[in-house]
Amino acid sequence: MESRIIRIAAVLTGCILSATGCIREGSLDTDREVIRFSAESMLLRHDALTKSTTEAFTPNVDKFIVFGEKVSSTDQRFPVFEGVTVNYLQGQVQAAYWDYENPRSWDWTSQSERYDFVAVSPADMGTTRENNTGNISVSTHYDYLTGAPDGGDQQDILAATYRRNGTNWERRFDRVSLAFSHMGSAVAIKIVNNSSNASVTLNNLRFANLVVSADAKVSLDNYGASVLRWANLTPDAADVRQLSPGTSLAVGDEWTSEYQIMIPQNLTWYDPALKLNYTVGGNTTDTSVPLNGIARADGSPITSWEPGVKYTYIISMRLDGGLLVTVTTTPWDEPVQAETPGILI
Repeated sequence: MESRIIRIAAVLTGCILSATGCIREGSLDTDREVIRFSAESMLLRHDALTKSTTEAFTPNVDKFIVFGEKVSSTDQRFPVFEGVTVNYLQGQVQAAYWDYENPRSWDWTSQSERYDFVAVSPADMGTTRENNTGNISVSTHYDYLTGAPDGGDQQDILAATYRRNGTNWERRFDRVSLAFSHMGSAVAIKIVNNSSNASVTLNNLRFANLVVSADAKVSLDNYGASVLRWANLTPDAADVRQLSPGTSLAVGDEWTSEYQIMIPQNLTWYDPALKLNYTVGGNTTDTSVPLNGIARADGSPITSWEPGVKYTYIISMRLDGGLLVTVTTTPWDEPVQAETPGILI
């Protein structure tokens, strides 16, 4: 799971925009020894068109939370940042910059030392350090059932790590450049009435047997690479957001949910399904759509939801009264879609 996460994060960096802070006159930024940050992700920026890439997800309010430590040549660890909030601010002289209270300074004494950093956004999700003995590691609990502030919007879960080795001595005071990547998957449901002459009333749409609660864990390995994973997975049922019971679709009409942040998971673990209840011609039907049976374009089944990927499941009401279920997948931040074959129910 971890290797797939790292691979996908690497792909996403191709569409990342830099929000590197500018140096302000008369500020501590003029002191090279102050630890400063740049966040190389438009996803953190409130002024980026967040809804063009994440639909209804709430912007992460231009801030992240950071943990950091100095590691000595004898592997002693000295905390430097313990859950400090870093904000994206608009300046008066320069355009904008990332800043935090009580600035910390670099404290290099030899080239055999290093600094490690872990950052998570949103900054207000209860992220905590897990230990003080191994490589820095933090954990954030996420629950799909309660992770919807502001009347239904969801916040994107982002993470980044960084290691500064003293061996690169001439750059020891450079800014800490954080490249954030998604820890969640984005899932949407589209229902299309392709029947011959009957309207369809949508009564209920639910996820069944999915992991809806878990801990997002972020750390560095011994080589300084990011380790992004999910643990303590808990399966449950959950309503698909935004569907109002009694939604009616005339012939040719369609209904589409907004993208929802889901926990990346193996779809073969708990027999997950979409449960659709609908009425046609006075007859009400309960239909279960198994999520582990829908195939990619090459015919191989989609057996997991990966971080940083968007999935759109399309349920088509067919002329013969059956359902055709297809899915499109695309990297979260690239508007490229590839339709896959579906399954008949």
